[in-house]
Amino acid sequence: MGKAISSPADMLSYAGDLRRAAKQASAPEAAEKIKRSAIDLEKTALVKLVGPAGPGIGKLLDTLA
Repeated sequence: MGKAISSPADMLSYAGDLRRAAKQASAPEAAEKIKRSAIDLEKTALVKLVGPAGPGIGKLLDTLA
């Protein structure tokens, strides 16, 4: 088994990997599920960064820059 992704930066990075995998998926249904997973993972990462317990918007901008 793999390790859990807990860092928001790792989540955003893996979401990008999922989006690239969705483009290469042969079945449209699989591509849609992979895209949905990427979107959900990005939302989770952004909530961790900017949410009430997160380090704030400055950290988000540092991650994206």
